[in-house]
Amino acid sequence: MKIPWHKRIYALYKGDQFITEGTIREISKVTGKTIDFLKYMTYPIYGKRSINGKYRLKMISLDD
Repeated sequence: MKIPWHKRIYALYKGDQFITEGTIREISKVTGKTIDFLKYMTYPIYGKRSINGKYRLKMISLDD
């Protein structure tokens, strides 16, 4: 059974540094990033379009 997007647990990293973990809504409240942007970060195209570096934000799914 697939977990709805608003119930999935993610970890947010900036480069190799851990920022926070939780649902997308919880991460949005902590970081001030929009929910739409955080959802976009979970798509494979975000990884292809962004440059890997020590300041790049990454969302890692912890439910898979």
